[in-house]
Amino acid sequence: MKPVLRRVLAALASVCLVAAAAAQDYPAKTIHIVVPYPAGGIADKIARETADELGRRWKQSVVVDNRAGAAGNIGFDWVARQPADGYTLLLAPASNLTVQPALFKSLSYNLEKDFAPVSLLVLTPQVLLVNPSVPVNTPKELVDYSKANPKRVNFGVSIGAYSHLAGELLKVQTGADFTAIPYQGAAPAMNDLLGGQTQFIFNEVVTAIPHVKAGKLKPLAVAYKTRAPWLPNVPTFAEAGYPGFEVTSWYAMVARSGTPGPVIDKLAAELKSIMQSPEFKKRYDEIGAFTVGSTPEELGDFIRSETTKWTAVVKQAGIQPN
Repeated sequence: MKPVLRRVLAALASVCLVAAAAAQDYPAKTIHIVVPYPAGGIADKIARETADELGRRWKQSVVVDNRAGAAGNIGFDWVARQPADGYTLLLAPASNLTVQPALFKSLSYNLEKDFAPVSLLVLTPQVLLVNPSVPVNTPKELVDYSKANPKRVNFGVSIGAYSHLAGELLKVQTGADFTAIPYQGAAPAMNDLLGGQTQFIFNEVVTAIPHVKAGKLKPLAVAYKTRAPWLPNVPTFAEAGYPGFEVTSWYAMVARSGTPGPVIDKLAAELKSIMQSPEFKKRYDEIGAFTVGSTPEELGDFIRSETTKWTAVVKQAGIQPN
């Protein structure tokens, strides 16, 4: 064997040994999970409950840091500047990992270069909700109503969120006359729908259920491949005449790129075990969400497919980057 090749192989072996050792010792100090949105939302809930369980299993402190602002960009920017050691993780909503580059002219971070996938955590389908004062009972009736009442059918959005893109996708596919009204988050958009200032919204099932059960909002269809078990009487979009119309919000854990592979694999395996545990499945099933858990490779493939799908919707809808 040539001396140069021998030195290269020795160096590679040394790197592998160091990485393996790092995984064996991990975690040796406090882990921080950054949530790029305020406390109180579903992303924050997932992060805190996951942190509690990780801490219990690993007998190590796991804390949640809320670094909100700029549609999640502040939190992403902060994590992108932290050491790649597995001690700073990011609880990332779907839209931030897929369409953010299409929505902003310039970002201080690069999704592909700065972040490494760890595990897909939770899925929650989107449901189309209308204010009961709107005289429609199906998605088609809503589309027809919008065409018969130009510029009068509005839906509240958090720009770039899957709830926003779902409305734009329905508009593109049907030629509906919908106008997106931007809000600083899902909560104020929901409040205006409840007050009748807007006519409909796409919303995650997990946060829609209380309003539906209280009779304050009317569900027209679920944008999922099957009926949602929490809303068994609400048809899917396919059943309502729109086959292939599926919009599911999701939340994933990512790490800083360059984090040793064995550390990421250890994290992913533990997160998958947590998400697939009967306790977590029951906890999220009760509120309208599916727990998943995945390998880093599975999450990476999923992010790429979702990015392709929703970036095309952003372009079709003519949404201009800020």
